[in-house]
Amino acid sequence: DEATGAWEALAANSAGGYRRLCAALQLADRRGPVSDAELTLFFNGMQRLADEFLAVADVPPRGASLARAADIDAFCAGVDIQIGINVIAAGGVFSGTQLRGLAESFGLELREDGMFHALDEAGGTLFTLANLEPALFAADELKVLTTQGVTFTLDVPRVGAGAAAFDRMIDLARQFAASLGGLLVDDNRSPLADSALEVIREKIGQIGQTMLAHGLPAGSPQALRLFS
Repeated sequence: DEATGAWEALAANSAGGYRRLCAALQLADRRGPVSDAELTLFFNGMQRLADEFLAVADVPPRGASLARAADIDAFCAGVDIQIGINVIAAGGVFSGTQLRGLAESFGLELREDGMFHALDEAGGTLFTLANLEPALFAADELKVLTTQGVTFTLDVPRVGAGAAAFDRMIDLARQFAASLGGLLVDDNRSPLADSALEVIREKIGQIGQTMLAHGLPAGSPQALRLFS
């Protein structure tokens, strides 16, 4: 908007004329940094668009963009941590009916990805509850499903107030273990001591501080795009 100097989104039915357009390319996500070929494709597309409107395409240097992408990817790799806590059957199996009843009683929501999601007030995922075995949870199959355990997972960079979300996840995992007669264990199926959980909690807090210091708060829209 030339009158106000503010950028506005273009939609299919936008009216009026514009002198300047801005297009963006995300430089990294969990698949890695953007490649030279992908960047070239984007730059060439912007140049063709500019040529069509007799405009000038102002694009950053390719080398600098690739270096920036590599830097972003390296930073993300350092904070991209998922915390998994398992609840396994002490002898026998858990039934899908039991699991669904417990999950729904605590407000968890089964989604199309085959996991139960614990949600924040805005509907964002705090942590998930998944089958420890390969089979995904499905509403029409839970009545006949049995499993030797479940996994609670906190995707640290995608959750704001990660330490509080971790505390809630651990509390819920303990309640599942108590209700189902299960054991709280790590990925090696070793019992989780309170001291080990405290170390994990401190690590989550450190990651949150590191991300905040780099202008990328955990759970922010930018973080959700980068860690996708």
